[in-house]
Amino acid sequence: MVEIKTEPKIQGEKPKTGNVVGVQRTYTGKKRSGISISAMQNQKKEEQEAEGVEDLSNKPRTEFTANELMSKWNAFAFQLKDRGRQGLYITLTKRKPEIKQNFLLEFTIDNEIQNIELEDERSNLLNFLRVELNNYGIQLKVLLSKEDNSVKHLSSKDKFLKMAEKNPALHELRERLNLDIEY
Repeated sequence: MVEIKTEPKIQGEKPKTGNVVGVQRTYTGKKRSGISISAMQNQKKEEQEAEGVEDLSNKPRTEFTANELMSKWNAFAFQLKDRGRQGLYITLTKRKPEIKQNFLLEFTIDNEIQNIELEDERSNLLNFLRVELNNYGIQLKVLLSKEDNSVKHLSSKDKFLKMAEKNPALHELRERLNLDIEY
């Protein structure tokens, strides 16, 4: 793989590393170029580190209500929907975030996929909420739901027994109609 570097524009500035682009030969002998995913991930991490952590201690921390939070939270979710991020929109609108001490928002998600999607937009979500609610002390804690979301495949008999637990009259109906639930 070949790493592309750009010359510094300012004397003494460190050259910037671009995407790693390489040339590969396929089984037919043809050349093919590609972009390294790991290089792109490293570049994204470097950009985030370069931005640094902004000092939010001297910024306003205006109180807000749960209704105000939900209004802004849903506004952000609708922006994501408009940008084509349907999955993240559903994740954000399925449950409500809980306001804890010191403006900590706890938000529960169902699985690791949702966590990955949310991490991609985490900084944008926090920035949006902080600006809109005029509270730069807002933090987000993501919790993974402990519910068992695995799909259970039930036989016909199991389905009937489960329904009959909720409505015992089904047993009487099965007997009157002489139905066989084990097919």
